[in-house]
Amino acid sequence: MKSTTPKLPGKFCRVLSFIPWINWLSVLYIGIVNTNALHIICGIVYAVVTFAVPSTAPFLWIVGIVQYIFAYRSIRKRMTSAGVSSARPQEKANIHSPSPTAPGFSDMVLPGEPEKKQAVPARPQYSASTVRVSIHDPHEKFFADMKKNAQKNGNVVPFVPFMSYWPTYDSMNKGQQAWYFYWRSQVRQGNYIDTDLSYIFVLIYELLIGTGWETPREGYEKLTRVWHAYRERFPALDRYLADWTFDFAQQYQLTDISLSEQENPHASPSVKTDLMIAQHASEVPLKLSFPIIDALCDYSIVSSKFYKDGNQELMREAIPRVVALADAALQKKTGKGILDTYGPTRAKKQEYYAFASAVCPQANQKMTFTVKGYSAYPKLRAYINELVRYGENSLRGLCGCRGRLRGITLDPETSKLIDSFLAKEYGNRKKTDSPEEKPAKVVLNFENINTLREESDAVREALSVEETECKAEKALLTDVKEVSSIYLALSPESRGLLDRLQKSTWEAPSQPGDETLIQEINRQSERYLGRALLAVENADIIAEDDYQDELAYIYENPPAIPTEEARTKRFDESLLPEEFRDFMEALSPEQEKALFAVTASVDSQPELEKIAEEALTMPQILLDDINAAAMQYLGDILIDTAEESPHILDEYAPALKKSIA
Repeated sequence: MKSTTPKLPGKFCRVLSFIPWINWLSVLYIGIVNTNALHIICGIVYAVVTFAVPSTAPFLWIVGIVQYIFAYRSIRKRMTSAGVSSARPQEKANIHSPSPTAPGFSDMVLPGEPEKKQAVPARPQYSASTVRVSIHDPHEKFFADMKKNAQKNGNVVPFVPFMSYWPTYDSMNKGQQAWYFYWRSQVRQGNYIDTDLSYIFVLIYELLIGTGWETPREGYEKLTRVWHAYRERFPALDRYLADWTFDFAQQYQLTDISLSEQENPHASPSVKTDLMIAQHASEVPLKLSFPIIDALCDYSIVSSKFYKDGNQELMREAIPRVVALADAALQKKTGKGILDTYGPTRAKKQEYYAFASAVCPQANQKMTFTVKGYSAYPKLRAYINELVRYGENSLRGLCGCRGRLRGITLDPETSKLIDSFLAKEYGNRKKTDSPEEKPAKVVLNFENINTLREESDAVREALSVEETECKAEKALLTDVKEVSSIYLALSPESRGLLDRLQKSTWEAPSQPGDETLIQEINRQSERYLGRALLAVENADIIAEDDYQDELAYIYENPPAIPTEEARTKRFDESLLPEEFRDFMEALSPEQEKALFAVTASVDSQPELEKIAEEALTMPQILLDDINAAAMQYLGDILIDTAEESPHILDEYAPALKKSIA
C-alpha cells in the first residue's frame, strides 16, 4: 500500500523520533499519513514490545530512530522524483474572470520596511510572442489575433473614428483596422499622432499581454510612453495606467522601479498606496511624493482653488517639503517620525485585484501582501490632513490670497515651524488670486462731443468711464456648477442651514441638530468638490472662504429646486441590506443611473453609452467607479465586466432587483 501523494511530517514529529519509549509514535504517524503498511505495523509492534518487555526499550528506541530516518529520506526522494513540492503553492485566485494565471507574481511582506525584504522568485523567461489563453476566455480570439498581428505594419490610410465599449480587433471595421495598424506602426517609431481613445486601449492591451516588446523593462517603458503621450488629451488614461503600470512592474519583478515614483495622479487609500508608503518607512526625513500625500488627505489638494489657480507647481514642490519638515521635527523631539507616531503598529494581510478591467489573461487576479494599512489609518490621515491644510494656508498668505481654509487645529510649535520655513523658501511670491488691475478704460462718444463741444457739462456727460470690475467682483466663480449641484442634492433641512449661514454672512453659531446637517452637506461637497464645504470653529459653523462667492451667487440666482417626483430615487434603499445604504449614498447621479441600467436591463450597453455621453465619460469608467465604491463599502465588486455585456453578480442581483423603485 503506497501513497500516491507522499507527505513529509513536520519538525515536531522529527523531534519525537528521538525520545525514548514514545518514538514509536513517529514511525506510526509517518506510516499513517503516507498509507504505508510496513511503517504502520512496525510502529504498533514497537509500542507493544516496549511496554510488554521494558528491557528491550533501549534497543527498540535505536531501531525506531533508524527506521524513521530511512522512511523520511525515502519519502523525500519519492517527492523529488515526482516533482512534488512540500511547500504550499502561492495563493492566486481569479474571481469573476475565467482568465488563466500569469507567471511571475509573488506575495510580499512589507511591514513598513524597505523593499529589500521582498520575496522574489526565480525570474521566468519572457517571450513577446508567447500568449497564454484560456479556452473559456471570452476574449480568446482577441489574444490569438494579437499573436498573429504582432509584427504587422500598416500603410498610410485616412483616420477613421473608433469608439467601443470593449475595444478589440473584431469591434473594428476594415477601415478602422487599417488605421489602427498604421497608427501602431507610427507609435512604434516614436511618432504619437492623434487618434481615438479606443485605439489606444487596444495597444495597451497588446503591451500588457506581451505583444510588441522583448523584455519586461522594454514593455514597461512603452506603456509609460503611450500613457504620457496621450494623457493630456485623454485624462481617463490616468485612472487605468497608473494602476496597470504598477501591476506590470509587480508581475515582472521590476524591483529597481520605485513604486512611489510612478506618477499616479489619482492615488487613493488602497493596498497599492500602502506598498508605496512602505518603501519610505525607514527614511529620515520622510519623503512622500505629492500624489501619495494627496491620497493620505481627506482634503483634496488638487481640487483646491488655490492649487488650480496657477499654483500647481508651488504646491507640488512645497507640500512634500512641509511633510518632511514635520517628520524631521518629530524625529528630533521624540525619536520617532510621522509613520511611527501616527501610523498603524502592525502589518496586516491585504488583497487587491491586479489589472482590473483590462482585457488580458491576467486581468482581475487576486494579489496578497502583508503590509501596514497606512493609507486608511484615521490617526495618520488626520495628522497629514492638518499639515497639508496649514501648509496651504501659509502659502496662501505668502501669495496674498484672501481666502483661508477653516477648522485647522495643528499644534502651535509645528505651525510656527512651517510658517518660518515657507516664509524663508517662498516669501517673495506674488499674488495669484486675482489678475493685476488694469487702468480705467475711457470710452468717448465722438458724435456727442462734436455737437456739444462747447458745453462742458454735456461733454462730461458724453465721456463715460468704464471701470474694471472691483477686486471683490473679480472673485473666481469657477465652481458655481458644482456648488449648485450640492445645493440641489440637499434635503430641505440642510438647505435651511445654508439659509441661516447666508443671512449671517456665512458664519453662524451652531445649534442642536446641526451636526447631522453639516455631515450631509459635506458628504455632497466631497462628491462634487472633493473637500468639505462647511467647517466648525469655536462652536461656529463657517462656510469655506473659497466657496462663499459661489454660495452668494446661488442665492442671487437661485436654481430651480427639483420636484419630489424628479428627486425620486431609482432604488428603494429601505429594501436593501443595511450595508448597501452608505454605498448608494456615495454614488453620483450618473453612477446611480448606470447601476440602474445594468440591474434593470438585459442589454444595458445602449443605455450605458447614452449615460456616459451625457456625463462626458466612458461606460467602462462609470462601471469601474461603481465597483471602486462597492469595494470600499461592500468589500467586493458589484458588476461583472469580464463579459461583453456587464451584469450584476449573482449574489447581489436579487437584492438590487427587489429594491427597484
